[in-house]
Order: sequence, then C-alpha cells, then structure tokens
Amino acid sequence: MIWSPFRRFRFLLLIAAVHFLGLGVFSPALGQELPWLGKGKVRLDFAPDFWAWDSRFGSATGTSGSLLEEVEPLGMDLTADPLGSEVIPSLSVLEASLQEALQDGGYRVRLGASQAIVEQSRLIFPFRLEVGVTDWLTVGAMVPLIRPRTEMDFVLNADSLNADVGLSPQLTGASNVARFVNDFGEILDSALEATPSDPTLLDARAYLDALAQAYAHASLFPVTGSAAGNQLQGRLDDFRVQLEALGLSGIPQEVPLAEEFLNEDGFDAFLATRRGMDAAPLENWTTPWVMGDVEVTASARVLQSGFQADSIGERPTLRYQVGVGALVRLGTGGQADPNRLLDLDPADGQMDLEGSVFGMVEMGDRFGGWGHLRYGIQLEGEVLRRIAAPGQALPNWGRLAPLNWTPGNYLELELNPRIHLTPDMTFGVRYHLWHKGEDSYALQPIDPELLAQLNYPDPALLNQETEQTLHEVGISTTYSTLAANDRGETPFPLLVRATYFHPIMGSGGQTPKGGRFQVGLTLYRTLWGGNSGS
Repeated sequence: MIWSPFRRFRFLLLIAAVHFLGLGVFSPALGQELPWLGKGKVRLDFAPDFWAWDSRFGSATGTSGSLLEEVEPLGMDLTADPLGSEVIPSLSVLEASLQEALQDGGYRVRLGASQAIVEQSRLIFPFRLEVGVTDWLTVGAMVPLIRPRTEMDFVLNADSLNADVGLSPQLTGASNVARFVNDFGEILDSALEATPSDPTLLDARAYLDALAQAYAHASLFPVTGSAAGNQLQGRLDDFRVQLEALGLSGIPQEVPLAEEFLNEDGFDAFLATRRGMDAAPLENWTTPWVMGDVEVTASARVLQSGFQADSIGERPTLRYQVGVGALVRLGTGGQADPNRLLDLDPADGQMDLEGSVFGMVEMGDRFGGWGHLRYGIQLEGEVLRRIAAPGQALPNWGRLAPLNWTPGNYLELELNPRIHLTPDMTFGVRYHLWHKGEDSYALQPIDPELLAQLNYPDPALLNQETEQTLHEVGISTTYSTLAANDRGETPFPLLVRATYFHPIMGSGGQTPKGGRFQVGLTLYRTLWGGNSGS
C-alpha cells in the first residue's frame, strides 16, 4: 500500500497524539526512550528515581455535598485541638465507658493539642537488563532496590485547657486500681445479695462497672484535678454518703486517677500499650534497602519508516517507529509493617499484568518526540492492614486484619516533545498523567465464631480515597554517544539522561504532591548480529 505524503503526515500526527505516552510514577523509569533493541544487542540500564513530598492532593466535602479537591499537608490527620477519638478510634470504647461512669453522654476524651509535620520520600534503584532477540523483539527483566522514608515531627501540648487524660493508673499503679475495684465491688455485691433491687446500690454498681471497663482499656484515664476527674471523684463521694446512710462502711475514699497529662514520652507509651495502639512511636523511619517487585518484559516493534538512507546517504525528513509491549510485575516486594503507622510500603507485593504502546517521531535533524502508553491490571494479593477511614491516622491494634487486596487498574500517559541541541544532545518537556482506579479490600476467610469475636469494622473503609489521578510536567535532557559510536568516533555507546517532574494537578485524597527527579545511565554492547540499529 502506497500512502500519499498528506496521509502519511496525518497518520504520524495520530501517532504523536496517541503514543507520546509515559513512564510510571509508581515504578522505576523504563531506562530508555524506545524499549526495543537491534538483534544481538544487550542493554544494561541503571536509573535512580527520587520522589519527595510533604503534602497530598486531598479531598473534602463542600457545603453543597459536592467533592472538593484541595492540597493537604501530610501531617493534617495527626493535627488536632483537641486530639481525641476522631483521630484515634480505639478511644471510642474508653469514651463510652467514661460517659457511663460520668453520666454525661457528651463527654469526649481529650489528649491535648497535637501538631505533626510529615515528609515522605522514596528512592528507587532499578537495575534493568535487556536483550535484542531479533531486530524487532526485545526481552528483559528489571530488579528494583527500594528505600522508603518517613520523617515526622510530632508535638503534643497537653494542659488543662485542651486535655483531661493521662496514662491510665492501670498502667502506672495497677495494684491501687485492683484494690479499689475489688474492695468497692465486694461491699456492693454483699449489699445487693440482701437488697438486690435497691436503686442506690444498683446505681453504684453501674458506676463501678463503667469505671472497671475504663480501667480495663489500660490506656488513658482522666487526670487528677481535671473536670472529668473531679466529676468521677464527686460521684464517688455522693455514693459514699448514700451508702453509709444505708449502714455500709469501708467505701474507698478516692478514685484512682491519672497522675499527669500526657507529654510526648507518655504518648509514645500509650502507642506502645496493647489496649492503646500496639504501635511504634511516631518517629523517623527509614526502611533498609529491600527488593521491590521484579518485572519481566517483552517489547516488539510493529511499524517503522524513514530510517533507511537513500542512495546518496540521506534519510527522509519524517521518520517514525511504533511498537507494543507486555510486562509481568511479580509480587516479590515486601510491604510495610502495620505497626509503624504512616509508614510507606516498599512495594505492592502482588502481581500486575500490563500492556503498552510505544512511539517515536522525528522531523528533520532538530525536532522530534517519543511517548508511551501503559495500561495495567493489578491482581489480588494479601496484606495485613489496620481497618480505618482515611482521616483516622491512628487505628488501634484490634483493627489489624488479614485482607485480600485488589488494587485498582492503572493508566499512564506521557508526552515528550524535544529538540536536538546537537546531534548527541536533546532538551525536551514532558507531560505525564497517572490514573489508578479505586482499590478493593475484603477480609480473608476467617472462622465465623472467631470473626464474631474480632468484631472488625467494614473493610470497605479502606477503599476510600484510593482512586488517584496525578498530572505532572517536567523538563528533560539526554546525551547519547550511540550515533557517534556507529560512526566509529567513540568506543563507548551509552545514553545519559535526567528529568525533573513537577506536580500541577491531582485528585483522590491520598495522591502525593511533590517533585520527582530521575537520572539514568544506559550502556550497550553488541554480542552478535553486527550493527543493527537500536
């Protein structure tokens, strides 16, 4: 089939529009501008990728009920005045017990005013080896080493204006608590045997039972001198007067209360307690280098035109190449420790299947561009995760559940028009789009009797704000000695490149907002087949 220049140009415009597509934000750079090699050529690529952010493209509900997109600092979920059960859901059980003991349904546990500054980053060292099986088919594999980091500055300011609890006396003086509960309980039980329907005795028993449940939470408790502490002591004093009027004696004189408000060390101790959080302190975490999800790839060139010189050694003004690719991302990477809250997963740890389309177009010696389109299907994997809504940054240990996790499928698009400053050096701009669908979580099969005891929240809470969209723009430069090597001017065929991406728009609620920097070095060697083009 012979195409007219106009039809060919229109076809190339279509390729440029559809196939100037992109490298992934959440995976290492491909390591080259086109994924296929000539027959017998080997390519070794090393392309570190550093991404750092201290905010996210968040979400909020407007007054009309519509979803608003806004930029939020990462520490927002840990910043509260006062800090309470809205951020730490495990406190709701303690809160309910204290509401019963205080006879005050509006009571709220208040730890103090908290403020957090959180910064996160991810450094990826991907090592890629590829071999050109034929002039149109290339296969390869990539092994990434990953080091995620979370830096955190957490401050808790607790005083009588914004706090009313400290470490529970169950933690600091368990014998006093046991003596109070047992002595008071024995007096009430003995009296109830004689008069089981006495309202004063029943009220006192309900008061003590609520206090016992609050102590059993073994985390926090009202502080001596706080409004809640004074109210608990006042109720005990009232009951002592009423019970002594009934002829009872030996009623405890004081309710065991927390000794002081929480400071940062006390908050760390609260996090460490089993009934509190069973979690690591809020501190800087750098995960040691771990292997990520290994990738196995195959790429094939399906169209090519304009790269063969004519009889006088000149190439056509307009040149293009188009190819397709397939990738399997193995679930070899590790996942974050669920007891290190706000930590980053080193990798997904589940398998992805991906298809892609590549394209490149050049016009003359100065102008051109390349691109890449990828669509990935993420298969189900297993994960240990604490079940909580996105705003609940500190879910307690009782919400840790074995889950089946199905990440949303993803689409990536990148455009890279560029100009050749010299035959060996280019400068270009890049547009990158990343979109991932909503994740899905479900409990792994658990014995029904055990499941009823665990009383997990709905795992669908974890689905919220997992859909992500990110738009980035960047600048890039490359330096290549491939053409010079073909001409015999240099013995070292290599490609050096650098790109900086800046986020311009995003959505989803948990989409990172931060700059990303990539550098890369690609080395080539011909093992067989002569000087086939790459």
